[in-house]
Amino acid sequence: MGRQEQPLDAAHGPLALFALELRELRRTAGSPPYRRLAASTNYSASTLAEATAGRRLPSEAVLAAFVTACGGDPAQWEQRRLEAHRSITEPVRADEGTSDRPGKADGSGGPNEADEAGEPDEPLTAGGPDDVAAPAAPAERVDPPSDPPLGPARGPRAPGRRRPAAWPRLLGAVAVAALALLLLRVPGDSAAPGPAAAADQGPLRGAQRWLRPGTDIPAQYRDLIVAAGTACPEPEVTPALIAAVLKAESGFDPNLSDPAKDEYGIARWTPRVLRYYLPADRRNTVPTPPFTAEDSILAVGRMLCAIAPELRGTQGDPELNLAAAYQASTWAVRNHDATRLATIRSYLDQVAASLPRYRPS
Repeated sequence: MGRQEQPLDAAHGPLALFALELRELRRTAGSPPYRRLAASTNYSASTLAEATAGRRLPSEAVLAAFVTACGGDPAQWEQRRLEAHRSITEPVRADEGTSDRPGKADGSGGPNEADEAGEPDEPLTAGGPDDVAAPAAPAERVDPPSDPPLGPARGPRAPGRRRPAAWPRLLGAVAVAALALLLLRVPGDSAAPGPAAAADQGPLRGAQRWLRPGTDIPAQYRDLIVAAGTACPEPEVTPALIAAVLKAESGFDPNLSDPAKDEYGIARWTPRVLRYYLPADRRNTVPTPPFTAEDSILAVGRMLCAIAPELRGTQGDPELNLAAAYQASTWAVRNHDATRLATIRSYLDQVAASLPRYRPS
């Protein structure tokens, strides 16, 4: 028999809590041995066991394999992973110590039943950067300014005009070169840009610095769009991209309501997803629509900022890749899932058409 899993305490922080939730998912699936889970995935038993050890966050690919094998929803668990990463990397306030900072490895926990097989900590098939789990102590990410208050989320399907030229730019023809693979990272794989990177963007000097005047972007949303698009150090997260996403999602309609798809507001947020991108003091409960334009727009900026590191090195246009991941998933974009991406083709074409119109001249 393999060794028992080491005990974890949810009070130790989001990393331990995430691992405990994965253990509970496995328990509800009947506690299948890691060897059995490995047989239905491309990863070894020890790699899957490490996902529940509580020492570091699993990569998106490992998490998807584990969750699928246990009968869970990979998309929902990916949102949980991003939220855990956000909680781990939030800067510690001046009045808080650093000794209890989540994400620090304490040496507890570890692979258990995986030791039955003694496999190496790698996938069984050749893969990419997803095959390596994120380190236990990701560097702190620069938080957006607190004024106006920020809050992140995601949005889904909206109609758009087809523009064939945008499609090949996203999908590409061949796999990413080795150098691009080295650049690809998931949240937690490496340090986020420091304060200097954020400072390079400079103070806001009016919406015209970031958005072209005279477009169909409603005047009352321009400052919010600029705030959402300039709070993130990732270069591809821009006010023009956020405006293009909002245009494709709802046509800038703050009152949009689509109960059949459970999507609401100017960014078509699903309540259970929006929750993870609201300010920290509002994430304990699922928000109830209608959603304000302020919450929705600022949440888009946080979502794009959270997933941007997942797409580094991915073939295609960085902004269109981000827009696609916002509506589909980072997994679909990185793996060029043509079937999934085909369902959002008109949305991507509209984003591609809006971007040059919204960028400042």
